[in-house]
Amino acid sequence: MKVQILQENLIKGLNIASRLISSKAQLPILSNVLLATEENRLKIASTNLEMGVNVWVGVKIEKEGAITLPSRIFQEYIAFLPAEKIELEVKENIASLESGAFKASFNGIAASEFPTFPKKEADIFTFSPEILSGVVSQVAFASASDEGRPILTGVSVKKIDGQLVFAATDGYRLSVKKIDLEKAAAKGVKKGEIKDLVIPAKTLNEITKIVIEQGKQEQTLIEMGLTKDGNQVVFVFPDIELSSRLLEGEFPDYEKIIPSEATSKIVLDKEGFEKAIKIASIFARDSANIVKLNFKDGKVVISANSPQVGENTSEIEAKIEGEGGEIAFNYRFLMDYLGAVSSPEINFEMNGPLNPGVFKIEKDPTFLHVVMPVRIQQEG
Repeated sequence: MKVQILQENLIKGLNIASRLISSKAQLPILSNVLLATEENRLKIASTNLEMGVNVWVGVKIEKEGAITLPSRIFQEYIAFLPAEKIELEVKENIASLESGAFKASFNGIAASEFPTFPKKEADIFTFSPEILSGVVSQVAFASASDEGRPILTGVSVKKIDGQLVFAATDGYRLSVKKIDLEKAAAKGVKKGEIKDLVIPAKTLNEITKIVIEQGKQEQTLIEMGLTKDGNQVVFVFPDIELSSRLLEGEFPDYEKIIPSEATSKIVLDKEGFEKAIKIASIFARDSANIVKLNFKDGKVVISANSPQVGENTSEIEAKIEGEGGEIAFNYRFLMDYLGAVSSPEINFEMNGPLNPGVFKIEKDPTFLHVVMPVRIQQEG
């Protein structure tokens, strides 16, 4: 292989591909990135066997070929080079590079040892980058990070009554976002047939990173499809293709935990509420992360106490409909939710201190978040 490529094109592809490479790769080849000429472009690929990515960048090809190179060292070297043309030549699994006054060589592994990538066979949906990344930001954070129950590390995607429903839960909280397919069609969402899928949350988070990096220069729609055997999902951008294994198992019937009624409905100023929770977290960190919310007389008192640190209370105004009362939560769950919301006001519904609390946004009825409360010992 012999090619000429601009440093900025090469490092852009390497930056995307390198994120998928594990620091504890099971096999030496999995620590490498694949460089291969393909249809007048250079393909840069990586995989951790759970997820894989292909990135295509512009290149001038003098001789076709392919090689895999150690990702971390190769990326680090390319990042230090000036933004100029790089000449890369491969002979007998050794890659020689030259860029101005800089020269280097890297020992590689034959491209034939690199795992093959799955191909998208069946199209399911086409999304606008804005809609897909927006859904991910509202849902994926509620998935579990603990691999104890692998199915909970994913996001459920299913089609129900003309809506595409995304849901994630770690057993303590639940996020649900619905896309009305007819209304979303004008914004670039094209509908197709779908079976119930559970996509790893880390895969969807990676999609969001790619969307952000592409920026406004790439407003092309994102295609989502399945492989022939149906056990992998593939997302296709103009110059990027990301594939991922789907999670196997039965996703929890989360509809059962969404309360059907509420004895109290509260409207909160998002900015004031978030600030009060942040302040309370200083004390809650040493006391199992517990913050208490007490709704009464048009106000909510947010408090936390720790025997080692002390205690605090903050008071903000709230519109309260119903009996009010006290409820306690893990403050981290509240902060995660507030970080996913841009609305200036949020609606909170509760039905006593021991039942799940429900957060909604009046201007976006397609999104709701449920948090399980923490049982606290009543005083007196």
